[in-house]
Amino acid sequence: MSAAVELKRYQARALDAFARWCGALDEAARASRQAASALAERGIPVPGELRDFPKAAWERLAGAGAVAPAAGAYAPRADEAGRPIPHVCFKVPTGGGKTLLAAAALQRLGRRTGLTLWIVPTRAIYEQTRAALRSREHPCRQMLERASGGRVKLLEKDDPFAQPDTAHYLCVMLLMLPAANRRRSREFLRMFRDSGRYPTFFPPSDDVFGDARLADAFPDLERSGAGGPVKHSLFNVIKMLRPAVVLDEAHKAYGKKREAGEEFARAVSRLDPRMVLEFSATPHPGISNLLVDVTGAALKAEEMIKLPVRVTSHTNAAWTYTLARAHEQLDRLEAEARALRADGGRYVRPIAVARVERTGKGQRDGEHVHAEDVREYLVTALGVPAAAVAVKSAERDELAGGDLLSEYSPVRWIITRAALMEGWDCPFAYVLAMLDNTRARNALTQLVGRVMRQPHARRTGRGALDSCHVFCWNTEVGDAVAYVKLGLEEEGLTGLGGEVLPEAEGTRAEAVAVARRAPFGGKDVFLPLVLHGSGGGWRELDYARDVLPAIDWASIAAPDPGDSAVEAATGATALVDVDDAPPVVGERRALEVDGTVEIAWFARRLGDVVPNAWQAARLAAEMLKGLRAKGEDDRAIYGRRSWLAHALRRHVSGEIEARAERAFREKVRRGEIRFDLRAGRPNFRMVERYELRVPSDAGLFARKDGKPAQLSLFEPIYNRQFDSDLERNFARYLDEQSALQWWHRVAARQGGDYYLRGWRPDRIWPDFVALGGGTPARPHLLVFETKGAHLDNSDTEYKKQVLKTLEGAFNCGAMTVRDGPAKGVFRLVFDEKEFPAALAGLEE
Repeated sequence: MSAAVELKRYQARALDAFARWCGALDEAARASRQAASALAERGIPVPGELRDFPKAAWERLAGAGAVAPAAGAYAPRADEAGRPIPHVCFKVPTGGGKTLLAAAALQRLGRRTGLTLWIVPTRAIYEQTRAALRSREHPCRQMLERASGGRVKLLEKDDPFAQPDTAHYLCVMLLMLPAANRRRSREFLRMFRDSGRYPTFFPPSDDVFGDARLADAFPDLERSGAGGPVKHSLFNVIKMLRPAVVLDEAHKAYGKKREAGEEFARAVSRLDPRMVLEFSATPHPGISNLLVDVTGAALKAEEMIKLPVRVTSHTNAAWTYTLARAHEQLDRLEAEARALRADGGRYVRPIAVARVERTGKGQRDGEHVHAEDVREYLVTALGVPAAAVAVKSAERDELAGGDLLSEYSPVRWIITRAALMEGWDCPFAYVLAMLDNTRARNALTQLVGRVMRQPHARRTGRGALDSCHVFCWNTEVGDAVAYVKLGLEEEGLTGLGGEVLPEAEGTRAEAVAVARRAPFGGKDVFLPLVLHGSGGGWRELDYARDVLPAIDWASIAAPDPGDSAVEAATGATALVDVDDAPPVVGERRALEVDGTVEIAWFARRLGDVVPNAWQAARLAAEMLKGLRAKGEDDRAIYGRRSWLAHALRRHVSGEIEARAERAFREKVRRGEIRFDLRAGRPNFRMVERYELRVPSDAGLFARKDGKPAQLSLFEPIYNRQFDSDLERNFARYLDEQSALQWWHRVAARQGGDYYLRGWRPDRIWPDFVALGGGTPARPHLLVFETKGAHLDNSDTEYKKQVLKTLEGAFNCGAMTVRDGPAKGVFRLVFDEKEFPAALAGLEE
């Protein structure tokens, strides 16, 4: 067996406090037994306060200042047999080694045999803990081996075991939180069901007095019905063995509300534990008895975490700009890591984590940042090898089976939405790129701890590698700093600033059939597409086929070298540390790195916007020629290559879009592009029904008066089909309009729903499409895009111009919808005051 693990100073202090607690417990228990025995001999009832030896031990320690300063009054617990349960909490921040401390505490309990329950809240933490306890090379397993004299047996809930196992081995059973959580009906949990898997713990079936003996020895065992036989369940086996309980991430078990926390505490108490050891970054006040309080400063002093957090925030820029800046930082860190290894042989491979808005199939709509958007930009525009990019989501786990710490792992970028929020700490993760513009606050507070663990638990002496780096898109630096500080607090790194707001428990998704409403079922409902003339016929407009060839590529010139730093984008930086240290805000500085400038590097970053590689190379060469003519050498150009690549890409994209718009409008004017609905042309046909996956507890959409929708083309309609209150309220407004025949909420993520096309390659999915009009003979086609005023940006302006152009094209001649002439009304709606104006003119 390997040498003993060298504990950090704060870990040693925590275990010293635990040893004092165990000693005080032994003394208090002995005094309680003696006093109770003396009273019983005299026939005097023993008061409950006298039996509560854990409370007496706690009060003795508290009086001596031997519990955490932030601890409150002792919160007593008792099992179903009325026995007091000692329970204490170790407050340990993220990255502080809670699993190691738990194993060390179990070692110091001195139990060589018996059962220990190790309860964890999530599947990710379950897998990590199981891997640590299974490996004989892991320090946690080695501590348990020393405690038991080399006789450890790791169990899972469904593993069979017998009385000789617990009599001769230290058995550690891993449990997921729901298995012990009584907030769910226990009849649906297998551990509470009668089973024949544990015969050695129960009397044989022919022992008629066996149940009576069990009832005398264990009066609180569960029975099958009132007065029935004792259940042969895992739950009853656990109660008889009276295990020690380790509760990892205890705050997730207790939840936010005190009532739920108290109910879970009772659920654990029903297991009849000898002792409960909680480990939490943010203990629950009033439920957890805080014995040990490890601060973020203690972790920093022991080199366990990367600090400070370097926050860089970009506003008025595309998400691709923020991603490029994060990529540049990762390149710098890689250079530092190579130099570190050359100096001392220590291997570090910096990894970046990119948070996106969408990861699922069918959710790539061109509006929200999708995992595949980021992957594509990293590979095609930034030149990252495809093998170096992995997606981690509920649907796709490209990290499975790999070892991120191995020198043979190619992974440098991990793209996720919520899959890494909990239970994932990779010490090679250095950069966090927040590309989620709508949920940045919650995501940032929950993800910041994922990039803070220091590799090998020691600093490198290189400032960049001893820090972690956060890049935020469209977030003011002051807000980003506040979110990071909140995230550190929620990871336990700044004290007990407040309770964690845990992620709501997921509900099961169900497939629901959504069908046409009765008045519209069985009828053909066609909508117009943007069409392009082709060989005397018509087909749907194709950007690459119909727009790009109309662009005069030779007229596009490289940007002026003076515009190499993007003026429209602003950036600021800040350093965030633990405790009450104020953030240090400063200006961004570009770090120059020696390197060779290659035209191909810049040309590759135009690969997804310029289809002709020769034109991309020409533009890159022209830009470099201009820079050198201004007196810049290759060292200076290489040092700010990401700035230059962004400026080149922004300039060229703008030039392409301007020419594409002119070509589009000219084709509309000449009649080569049409937007109408006529027989014999490609039309969009509304489906009769589609399938929608919704949570089992999803709420149905209702009008303001509480009644179901009357004019929606499909039913049922769920609240979750709307992305904002503005959308939901607009749907209610539409449903009240007598001039409408029907309305439909377009959902791009469903796939196959209605869309429009303009002079950009991406489709436009309007939020709503409707049919109305004064008379059936002259219907109105209505297309609406709802945007909050805060989203009035360049993308919104593009949609506004496309809708205006298509409206003009639709109304310029004799258009038809079904059998009659039609008029089009295309509107953007920014707030509820604009609802009436959006539907103005329907009676014409």
